[in-house]
Amino acid sequence: MKASLLALVLLFTSVNSFAQEFDFDTKSKWQDKPVIHTVSPKFTAASAVGILDDRSIEYVIEKENIYIKSIFHKIVHINDDKGIEMFNRIYISLYRGSEIVDIKARTILKDGKVIDLPASKVKEIEEDGRAYKLFAMEGVEKGSEVEYTYTMKRPMNPFGLEIFQASNIPYEKVQFTLIAPDHLRFLVKGYNGFLISPDSVINEKRIVVGYDTNVEQLEDEKYAVTNPYLKRVQFKLDYNLASSSVEKMYTWKDFAKRAFNAYTTYNSKEEKALDKLAEQIDLAKATSEAEKILLIEDYVKSNFNIDEKMSGEDVEALDKVAKTRNTNRDGSVRMFAALFDRLGVNYQIVFASDRSEFPIDEEIENWNAVDNMIFYFPKTGKYMSPMSVEFRYPYIPPYLTGIKGLFLKSTVIGSFKTAIPVFNNVGMEPYEEHAINMEAVVKFDATLDTLLVSSKQILKGYGAAPYRPIYTFLPKDKQDEANITIIKAVANSNNITNVTVENHQLKDYFNNKPLVIGADIKSTELLEKAGNKILFKLGEIIGPQAEMYQEKPRQLPIELDYPHVLERKISFEIPEGYVVKNLKDLNFNISFKKGENISMGFLSEYSVSGNVVTINVSEIYKDLKYPITEFENFKEVINAAADFNKVVLVLEKK
Repeated sequence: MKASLLALVLLFTSVNSFAQEFDFDTKSKWQDKPVIHTVSPKFTAASAVGILDDRSIEYVIEKENIYIKSIFHKIVHINDDKGIEMFNRIYISLYRGSEIVDIKARTILKDGKVIDLPASKVKEIEEDGRAYKLFAMEGVEKGSEVEYTYTMKRPMNPFGLEIFQASNIPYEKVQFTLIAPDHLRFLVKGYNGFLISPDSVINEKRIVVGYDTNVEQLEDEKYAVTNPYLKRVQFKLDYNLASSSVEKMYTWKDFAKRAFNAYTTYNSKEEKALDKLAEQIDLAKATSEAEKILLIEDYVKSNFNIDEKMSGEDVEALDKVAKTRNTNRDGSVRMFAALFDRLGVNYQIVFASDRSEFPIDEEIENWNAVDNMIFYFPKTGKYMSPMSVEFRYPYIPPYLTGIKGLFLKSTVIGSFKTAIPVFNNVGMEPYEEHAINMEAVVKFDATLDTLLVSSKQILKGYGAAPYRPIYTFLPKDKQDEANITIIKAVANSNNITNVTVENHQLKDYFNNKPLVIGADIKSTELLEKAGNKILFKLGEIIGPQAEMYQEKPRQLPIELDYPHVLERKISFEIPEGYVVKNLKDLNFNISFKKGENISMGFLSEYSVSGNVVTINVSEIYKDLKYPITEFENFKEVINAAADFNKVVLVLEKK
């Protein structure tokens, strides 16, 4: 017999102090006579307000099989036209193997009238390769409420994640219930202030509840990632007490063993194919472990098509991959691991978090949270990405760095080779290795209405990452088009000649040779005549710059794609007979320190030698992340770059 939620709360009151804080709503179920809710004053400016988001996840045993029954219940109050647009159509995602039953929905008008959704109005559609249940709500108006509930049945999964915060609306109350047979014990964890109770057993059901109130919408912000800061619940099956009260299930240790075995075990046909592949990689010229890694990586990525979307036996069985030259993520990891073993390179497979997604949590062993894979090389302390064909050792996608990863550290037990799990941070190349530099030498032509600009853009590390693939994967005509687009940022002119590109190969990542894109530019766009004055838009030579205005209080810490420096050197000759009236406008000194060293800043200074003015501009972001307490400082640096971009020098006749 299923216990009431009221009994559950009373039980909590009697057994632990959590109940003193936990105000679980026992009236959240579908009401026969619904009424319009009064919205909290703090949310009246929102287009719509979630009054309730209630989710119940139950593990049900039926004829010795187990499945998950989830009940979702939402009530949303509509405040304005945008809110109407957001909720006059409801989409419910369908997952593989799932079934949605018992959909009920209604609109409660502000005068109390209720418009129920007929079952015939629920449609099943597919958009962008995903399946949904879709229904349109009738009569939605300002001041009305949309309410719907549905039950989903899906196959057993020992892991789960529920997100209770959105970017589009706030919620006044969010609730979570996990129910399971009493012999199944789950580890449940709330994040970012979401409260979770200890588990309790009532009538042979083990129950955990969670709760939060006044959940603000977490909007996307510049220079920030949102997902790690969302209120959410994560859970996993920890023990089957019917079997053992001490043997923990689905541990990281179990995962490491299984994953290592899956990626480093091959059948006899694969072994032969891999031996032949290893023979084709000439390591004779390699004088270091790092050079070996690069040669192996470049061979595979230059000769095999690696596409994560591929599926089927032919793209994972390495004997077949050796013939077809097509593989997916798992196939590429298995191939690299085998070649490293054969060619004497010590490695560790790493499951890396994505900084823009939910981080791997060492405490809660959710195997569904590990997806991105890279290689770590203990001898060099560097990384390689098997999937990212646009990168070469030691560079991997920047969003896989600067966060914790699960390292599979191999070990030998007797004659058996396996791996143990070790959590560690995935490092990034130092900030000074990532640069977006430029040099520009500027002259006025004889008529003083055209600038002759000789420019070089000098890109290092991740600063070169958006551009290097152009010269490997695009045809020559597309490369030329890209060059024009890149160079045009210097002077906003299509009159470009003498284009040169140096160190453009992907292998140039290895020694971080700077990608240099040079050209000569003729520009009239940077000059204006005003009587006997010439207005020189020198600031625009550094290219368009972002500006930051924050009307609402900042919610999230600052997080960059990667720390970096931007060094710009601009020199120009003052035309004969002219003087520059406002050179001091080129001086900027906006910087902030961490200890004795500059952490971030925008600095510009000029010098004059004869009739040549030289400006040196440094923009520095040494850290990957900055706390929210430094947001105003960060904004000041960003806006200083934008202010420099607007500098116009005034040249007057002497």
